[in-house]
Amino acid sequence: MRNGFRILDTDSHQMEPPNIWVDHIDPAFADRAPRIGDMGNGRAGMCVEGEPITKQDGSYPMHSKEFHEAAARGMEKHEKARAKGFRPEARLADMDSHGVDAQVLYPTVGGQMLGKEFKDPELLAAVCRAYNDWSLAYCSAAPHRLRMAAMLPVQAPDLAIEEARRTAGKGAAGFYVRPNPVCGRNLHHEANDPLWAVVEDLGLPLCIHDSGSPYLPSFGERMETHTSGHIIAHPFEAMVAMMSLIWYGVIERFPRMRIVHVEADAGWLPYWLQRMEQHWDFSGNAEHPLLKKRPTEYFKSNFLVACRGDEMTLPAVCGLVGDDYVTFNTDYPHPDGTWPAGMADLEKQPLPESSIRKIFWDNGAGVFGVA
Repeated sequence: MRNGFRILDTDSHQMEPPNIWVDHIDPAFADRAPRIGDMGNGRAGMCVEGEPITKQDGSYPMHSKEFHEAAARGMEKHEKARAKGFRPEARLADMDSHGVDAQVLYPTVGGQMLGKEFKDPELLAAVCRAYNDWSLAYCSAAPHRLRMAAMLPVQAPDLAIEEARRTAGKGAAGFYVRPNPVCGRNLHHEANDPLWAVVEDLGLPLCIHDSGSPYLPSFGERMETHTSGHIIAHPFEAMVAMMSLIWYGVIERFPRMRIVHVEADAGWLPYWLQRMEQHWDFSGNAEHPLLKKRPTEYFKSNFLVACRGDEMTLPAVCGLVGDDYVTFNTDYPHPDGTWPAGMADLEKQPLPESSIRKIFWDNGAGVFGVA
């Protein structure tokens, strides 16, 4: 607790040791497990299926000297935790120091792996299982405070169903997917319907989170640098994912499925709802017969969007959309995140204490199973 507020950080990250896939993958895939290798450009990095896990050429790659220097500076604030290998006790010490009660944990390297389509989806499923088992063991150090979102191999929906059921039974707090099209399929594609049905039945949220330099289609590809690509990729991909789940009837078909958008900020939300409402007013559900209600009704019944504490547009989001639909995140311990200033920044927002309390805790606590 911090200054009378309970705090749930709905987007934090694992910093996976590079050997976890070698150590935890199913033995049948051990010889093909992701591992550090030559990325083909004179540098070593994580590789799988004979290539780096992130794009190394074209637009939106993470290989510039300037980007790596900026990232190194950003990690200086996490030096104590990094020196301890980001082990659970180091994370919990940071949380205690800044009054954070609970975190939802997503992969870092694992998220980049989900940016590949994989030639062998069974290998991807094994990669997901290995990470999920390792992360569940990590979170067992404080299971009521460390809540993990399980990676799902949506490249193969049948395998994703198996992993959703398996990890739900082991204590996952949600399911992590990327917003990008995979194998030519947007999230609303009918091939995903059996997966969404299972996610809905399991009662755990679908957490949508972009990651850098994917092989998958990304709005970041329009830019020539990682920084400029990153500026647009996270919010634009989130916006498209939200629109597609609403307009193509996914929420109509699966009305109990909760969606949480993280690490995309929240300032775009009033405009995006406005944009969808304008099209509803013009054409109703023309071309989209499964859209039975206004877009904002679907949003308010099924979605949460995570904000940073320093967003100057946050009062407008709460005023125009409502303070019941926003959660809080810091992106700990990534170099571009807001830890530890994000908590103080939210406390300083020109918002009622009741709104800050909802954003810090109330809106997300039930969704992620913390109390």
